[in-house]
Amino acid sequence: MNQIYFVSSYRRSLRTIHFQYGSFGKRFILKITSGEINGRGTIEGNTEEVVFEGEQELLKGVYERKKELLDTKRWEITEKQSATQPSFICNDLIDGKITNDTWWEN
Repeated sequence: MNQIYFVSSYRRSLRTIHFQYGSFGKRFILKITSGEINGRGTIEGNTEEVVFEGEQELLKGVYERKKELLDTKRWEITEKQSATQPSFICNDLIDGKITNDTWWEN
């Protein structure tokens, strides 16, 4: 399944919306989960599932919802790991090789 993560700053927390979409058998499903990341951890809220008959309908539905969120200028697309707690492990590309170092080894 494809995934898109949206975050929006709200007071001392981050509000999140997670889109998961793809085919499941002969149906095409868009699953939308809202949540929040705050000092106490990650909270998942409501989950909504929308079923589409065709792949084009699904992609159109994802596009319209994505456009609606981005047009408000409050939401931005992000990677899942950057929306959670920061990691002490960093991946760097040095001389064409990927290194996986921890911050205290740098």
